[in-house]
Amino acid sequence: MKHDELLGLLTQARQVLDHYLVDSEEIMRDDVAQICMAIDDALPDASRIEIKTTAQLERTTGDIAA
Repeated sequence: MKHDELLGLLTQARQVLDHYLVDSEEIMRDDVAQICMAIDDALPDASRIEIKTTAQLERTTGDIAA
């Protein structure tokens, strides 16, 4: 699956779980809330800074000689 499709599925799953967040007795379900929080953490946020996954180390001449 493509990245966009996976994000779409996560968004849909979050919307479905939102309906089950509160049970018939108006009590919040902790298990569903934990899953919703995990999905929220996995979804990209416009305010987050994107971190590059490949890191490159700068080597000095002293490091190369060692």
